[in-house]
Amino acid sequence: MKIMIISSKHHYYKIPEIKQELEKLGHIIMLPNSFDEPFKEEDMKKLSPEEHSNWKKQMMLLHEPKIKQNDAVLVLNLEKNNQQNYIGGATFMEIVKAWELEKKIFFYNPIPDNIFKDEILGINPIIINQNLNEIEENIEVEIRSFITKEKYNELLEFFENNSKKIKEDHQETFYFDSNEDLRIQKSDSHSKIWLKKGKIHDDYREEIEIKLNKEDFEKANKIFEAIGLNTKIKWYRLRNQFDWNNIKVCLDYTKGYGHIIELEKLTSNKEKEKNLEELKQKLNQLNIPLTPKQEFEDKFKHYEQNWRELIK
Repeated sequence: MKIMIISSKHHYYKIPEIKQELEKLGHIIMLPNSFDEPFKEEDMKKLSPEEHSNWKKQMMLLHEPKIKQNDAVLVLNLEKNNQQNYIGGATFMEIVKAWELEKKIFFYNPIPDNIFKDEILGINPIIINQNLNEIEENIEVEIRSFITKEKYNELLEFFENNSKKIKEDHQETFYFDSNEDLRIQKSDSHSKIWLKKGKIHDDYREEIEIKLNKEDFEKANKIFEAIGLNTKIKWYRLRNQFDWNNIKVCLDYTKGYGHIIELEKLTSNKEKEKNLEELKQKLNQLNIPLTPKQEFEDKFKHYEQNWRELIK
């Protein structure tokens, strides 16, 4: 995994040790923007307010291109001036940018009790509690159920009023006839190559994604076809996505397949059972029975065999 370490400059002393350990685990590490000159900002302040302002602007403009190159960020939030798990303004801006770019966000220590606490809770980072091995564990816990069109409309109104809407998205997804669950997807904003390990309706699955520009969807499809992987299924879906108390909620309508609600959390291996039970309780609060896996298997096989007719 490609990981960018972000932290206060006062914690840069710890980074070489962390970098070495992560590289032993097979990760590729990018260092913070001003790692080679941690106190350059103090020098710029001495020059003039204008010089300092311009320098600060250039540092902030680096956030997006640098974070974009990585799969994740690791926030090294250590103690500073008796503040436990410190996160300053610049680090918080990088966390928000990583969240906007849909990167995985790991915290070395728990979320600090400071001015950014509520916003960070909404971002819902993965807390590793100084255990770098936890970064290896990227488990998606999810449950889903079929719902009627009427229930779909009811839930759409409920989540519009009781959660934060993330986006409405039109998605086109191609599944390939490979030994793994390999897909490409084009949405309203981008494309991606997407591998989910395990079986398609498992409760826990490891995900690997490579984000692409929207126009690269057809190129990716041609590459997979050129190496002998053919499209076995095409999905056309309207997705409404919400953040409901740190749970990702997807309300889907897939042409020829039906209406589905999906609740999802990213977690570590040791927390997956706990999070699965939480999702089941939330589904129960919505008065939605959990659809048996066999029903999903049967519906999926029917779609797989008949999708060309079903999407007409």
